[in-house]
Amino acid sequence: MELKPGIVVKLKVARKADFGYFLTNDQENMEDILLHNRQVTDAIEVGDMIEVFLFHDHQGRLSATMEKPIISLGKFDWLEVVSVKERDGVFLYNGIDRDLFLSMDDLGSDRSLWPKVGDKLPVSLTYDKKGRLMGRLLRGKPVEETAAPAPKSILNGEVTGTIYYFAEKGVFVMTEEGFIAFLHFNETEEELHLGKIISGRVTFVRDDGKINISMQPKAHERRYDDADKIYEILQKRDGGMPYTDKSDPLIIKQKFDMSKGSFKRALGKLLKEGKIYQEDGWTYKKE
Repeated sequence: MELKPGIVVKLKVARKADFGYFLTNDQENMEDILLHNRQVTDAIEVGDMIEVFLFHDHQGRLSATMEKPIISLGKFDWLEVVSVKERDGVFLYNGIDRDLFLSMDDLGSDRSLWPKVGDKLPVSLTYDKKGRLMGRLLRGKPVEETAAPAPKSILNGEVTGTIYYFAEKGVFVMTEEGFIAFLHFNETEEELHLGKIISGRVTFVRDDGKINISMQPKAHERRYDDADKIYEILQKRDGGMPYTDKSDPLIIKQKFDMSKGSFKRALGKLLKEGKIYQEDGWTYKKE
């Protein structure tokens, strides 16, 4: 077996030094691999066969640790971000005292979309051009193969999950139940980033078990919010404004940040409640 960083392998303890142990697999012309004292987790003696994880130390030498990694080569898991280097990428905790680097090439150039310290991302192991071990951000099939199909009964229920991929029109989320959810950008007003934990209402359950979610309130709840907003604006304008349900949609969007339909529904609610009246192209607050 080729000895390379990222694999878990059994090696023989060849000899001891003051600073640690040297390991070998007894192959000819093989350089011994250092197991530093700080990487020893159990009592060992020369001649023992021990299981270790291989990695490159700070000097680029192939080294070993008896600490158990969260992922090894060929596997993936959700690793926690422990530090962010804005010029380079982020570092992730992989269960050993040498953190795993994830390059900005995987994260994209928009730093506002990068994960924060404490966030988790689905990651596997790979190598850079110099053969150094690094992380690879996963999306699509590798993650989807671990997902569970959502039941139809979850429709209109609430789910919580972690953003792991930015697509053209929205983000993909892995929920706590193991469902794959899609959130369209139009369905939220929050700022989003990789690794962010969000909650949303299930608006659609696909035949394949994936779901669509929204972070917006339901339409009837939104009308109440819009109505309150319009009424507050009326109060600030001394009870009158030159906008009605006949106003131009672009002006409505600019002045109230809502669609013409939402504006009309909100006005309808206020009219029904007797809080406003309309006259000569104006809307007034009733005293």
